[in-house]
Amino acid sequence: MRSYVSVLLIMGVLVVALLVLINISRYADYRAYHNAIALSSTQGVANEITRFVDEKKRLVRLFAAQNIELIRKAIAHTDDELYLGQLQSKVAEFFPNFFAVTLTDNDGVPLFEDFDGRIGEMCKQDLSGFASSGLQAPRIHPNHEAYHFDVLAPVGDAEGILFVSFHADILGGTLQAAQTPGHQLMLVYDNASKLIEVTADGARINWSRDDYRLSDEELGRILHETPVENTVWKSIDLHVPALFANFRHQLNTQLIVIAVSLAIVFAIMLVYLRREERLRERAERHKDEFLSVVSHELRTPLTVIRGALALITGGKAGDISDKAKDLCVRALHNTERLTILVNDLLDVRKIEAGRMEFLLKETNLKSFLEKCVNDNKPYGDQHDTTFVLHPVADDARVNIDEVRIAQVLANLLSNAAKYGAEQDTVDICVDDIGERYKISVTDHGPGIPEEFRSRVFSKFAQADASNDRKVKGTGLGLHVVRLIAEQHGGSVGFTTETGKGTTFYFELLKVA
Repeated sequence: MRSYVSVLLIMGVLVVALLVLINISRYADYRAYHNAIALSSTQGVANEITRFVDEKKRLVRLFAAQNIELIRKAIAHTDDELYLGQLQSKVAEFFPNFFAVTLTDNDGVPLFEDFDGRIGEMCKQDLSGFASSGLQAPRIHPNHEAYHFDVLAPVGDAEGILFVSFHADILGGTLQAAQTPGHQLMLVYDNASKLIEVTADGARINWSRDDYRLSDEELGRILHETPVENTVWKSIDLHVPALFANFRHQLNTQLIVIAVSLAIVFAIMLVYLRREERLRERAERHKDEFLSVVSHELRTPLTVIRGALALITGGKAGDISDKAKDLCVRALHNTERLTILVNDLLDVRKIEAGRMEFLLKETNLKSFLEKCVNDNKPYGDQHDTTFVLHPVADDARVNIDEVRIAQVLANLLSNAAKYGAEQDTVDICVDDIGERYKISVTDHGPGIPEEFRSRVFSKFAQADASNDRKVKGTGLGLHVVRLIAEQHGGSVGFTTETGKGTTFYFELLKVA
């Protein structure tokens, strides 16, 4: 059950980790997507504002050229506002959205009195700069009537300057058209501490706030900014405060829902697995109890039957026909096989229940192995197999239960004889591997099939489990080998190669 819990926990952790990585990737993609939007928007706005301003400059120059005679009359008669009024009417026809118009001399000094107060100090600064350099970089001018920006054009052959200003709100339409949900587009005056000039709502005055400079928090939300050519502005794109926070919250919510759902599924699986485990344990316990009872009940009659058959085949019960004797020999062999099975079942039951006693004593390994090989020689002769013990150190000593380790060797030697090659030579070797001795039994048979290797030491495991298999066995021998070796503090294993043979080995602790 613990292994199931561990597997489910590992699976859960891996799934959650995978979901976290997916969420991180999705969040990164989301930011990249909006960064791309910001880049496209600011570049598009910057290009459009540049085109718009350049077009206004061209039109103002065109207007000045087309109306040069009227402008000259207005310059020549500054004390008569009739011509200025006519000029304003012409400008209103040409530029329906203009804010103010006036004429200046070549030094940028207005020629007419500004009674309405529409030509402010910033306008005069722009006029002076244009008069001295011929350059103009539009910026937003505050005014009690409307925020505006100026466009200037020379008149005739250095005869003066035509000044036309336009409402700043018309720039807001360009920003509004390019602005996408979750984003705020602005024109800011970069050299004036990021002063907001225009937003999608128009001039900054349309916003209700105390300070029109970008705050530190707003500066942190800037995704991209692009300078607007021939102006003092930069087109910037800020994400709204909740854009990424909401998406991150959405991802976290999805993660929590999935994690909780997985936890519920895993809990249901654990309940189901626990139930199945209990049923398996109960079935295993009933099976073991049944095998234990059957084994104990079979042992006594088997002993009697075996003894009786041995007497009959040995001629102690009188002469019998050859056919009857052959039948008795077969019955005796099968009785011996059944006795081995019963004994193996009892051994497995005792070891797994922790009731088998191991009488450990210090033993000379060389003498012990020689005796075991000699005891199993008749079995090898039956299968036309020779057991060869390779040299063992005289002082090799181990602390073992001789009866049980002899049982281990008998199982390994019998397997080698049964599954080895015809007229095989089985090698028994001892290797010193530090604190242990490694005892190996090697045959030269066909090897262990690939599909069976993972079950070699399992209970009742057989490579050929069919009823007509050539080599008879119970499938318990190697399982008993593993249990006994582990009870001695050692381990078992094997190496095999198809067509060349198999080596089984077990390890025993040296005597300190």
